[in-house]
Amino acid sequence: MEKARRTLYGRLTSVFVLLDFGILVAVAVTAFISMGKAGSELAVLSIGGIGLLVASLAFLHISRRMTAPITELIEFAQQTNLKRLGARVEIDTDDELDELARAMNMMMQRLDGSMKRIQRMAFVDTATELPNRERFKQETEESIKQSIVQRHVGAVISLDVDRLLRVQGTLGNVAGEELLGMVAERLSAAVRASDRIVRLAICGTRPALLARTNGSEFAILVPDVNDPTQAGRFAQLVAAALRQPFEIDGHRVVLSASGGIAVFPQDGENAEDVVRSAELAMSHTRNSGGGRIVFFTRKLNQRAMSKLVLENEIRQGIEKGQFVPYFQPKVDFGTGRISGCEALVRWIHPKHGIVSPAKFIPAAEESGLIGPLGDVVMRESARRGADWLRRGIALRVAVNVSPSQFDDEGFTAKVIAILNETGLPPSLFELEITESIAMSNPDRVQRLLEPLRLKGIRIAIDDFGTGHSNLASLTSLPFDVFKIDQSFIHALGKDKHAPALIETIIAMAGGLNYETVAEGVETAEQAAFLKKRGATLGQGYFFGKPMPAEDFEEFARGWAQRGGPEPSANSDTQPAITQPDFKMSA
Repeated sequence: MEKARRTLYGRLTSVFVLLDFGILVAVAVTAFISMGKAGSELAVLSIGGIGLLVASLAFLHISRRMTAPITELIEFAQQTNLKRLGARVEIDTDDELDELARAMNMMMQRLDGSMKRIQRMAFVDTATELPNRERFKQETEESIKQSIVQRHVGAVISLDVDRLLRVQGTLGNVAGEELLGMVAERLSAAVRASDRIVRLAICGTRPALLARTNGSEFAILVPDVNDPTQAGRFAQLVAAALRQPFEIDGHRVVLSASGGIAVFPQDGENAEDVVRSAELAMSHTRNSGGGRIVFFTRKLNQRAMSKLVLENEIRQGIEKGQFVPYFQPKVDFGTGRISGCEALVRWIHPKHGIVSPAKFIPAAEESGLIGPLGDVVMRESARRGADWLRRGIALRVAVNVSPSQFDDEGFTAKVIAILNETGLPPSLFELEITESIAMSNPDRVQRLLEPLRLKGIRIAIDDFGTGHSNLASLTSLPFDVFKIDQSFIHALGKDKHAPALIETIIAMAGGLNYETVAEGVETAEQAAFLKKRGATLGQGYFFGKPMPAEDFEEFARGWAQRGGPEPSANSDTQPAITQPDFKMSA
């Protein structure tokens, strides 16, 4: 209504101006005509000049009126091209251009709001409202530059809240997120309090900054300290505050922190290096048991570089086929026959020869390469078993399954595909699952393993007795074999309780109709004890060491021909189960 009123007022004003101008022209022409012939000529010239002037002014007015909105749109486009999202189009023509301007202004307003939300997400952890990793690195970069110019030191503290992710998983999504928020609030308060205690003189102008960098990991930027020990004290105060119990949904949760400290500029002159150094020290603490705060050192860096080199070599070794299975025999205590073998991975390094699994397995697990490595061993072991079968040797081949492999939802299909690819019958294939995997998620274990078991693949629970299994869970899971951990076997003759424990495991397995495989059998006395107590199979250096596929085939043929292992002068290495009909079992 107001706009219409203003438009009508403007148009009436223009009409009155034109009327006044017309009256003025008429009066002037009348005056010229009254002067006679000369006046008439002047009147004609005046009218022509006035007409030309009016036409020029009208053209100028019309052209400006037509081009003004276009000029406004051009300026708007230039502003938006400069990423000035606050730009607006000011057009008031009450036509299509006016509608276009309103639409563009609304679009820019929404775009401006969206960009602000995106920028916030880029620099803020939405779960805790703390700065995120990117914002933390930017602030750290600025602090490092200032420390170099002003010749002072600062520190980055990397903290991992021990057990936080596991506790969150136990509590569920809602309570888990609530716990994360409580941890963030506790850490924020602890950082502010520690700042006042350690850096009272400067905490007001250059306060410490807390950020959440990843999962259960947080980082603290202490931009200026008198010496590195202040950073250590700061970290200890924050960690101590975190150890106070949390109360959530009737549960009392106690957490702790593993921490690493990097001091700048001595541990790095850019944010990337300093943050990496702090996280490296934190990872070292966490992997060593957690609950401590350590400073970054060059030794830690050298260790990390060595670890990185090892991981790269493992990756290349997988690609180049340097990892091969060695096979250790399993002997039937009742018949004395070799009934199968376990595939144990070995790394044939081109420079270092055979590398101990104790060196590369932990690195493969930590780097996530244990899954691909396990797949290689599984496929090659099945291929070897199929080759032996074609040459008349029918032995069950057992392979270990890593947690990483078992986490793959396609695990069941992958195992079946490997058997189809290699031609090994399922009845001659066995999967060894650790007790910790079996008990971590019984429903998932049932879902993934039962289809394999129905096809004839045997399932063994490895290292039985070292975990936290319960009988009710075991009876519901698709297992065929208990592998008695070698720690129990080695305790024979040293621990008075060992015989009773082994007898209990064998009796329980028998009651569940499971086979038992005793690992780590090294002496005749151990073999005799296990045979007498009813163990099904024995495995260990007493029967044979792990060996390459070709050597194992020769070993197995020789065992069958001799009716047992090769004779030895040392009676401790003679099997206590020798029988005249030693044969390889199908």
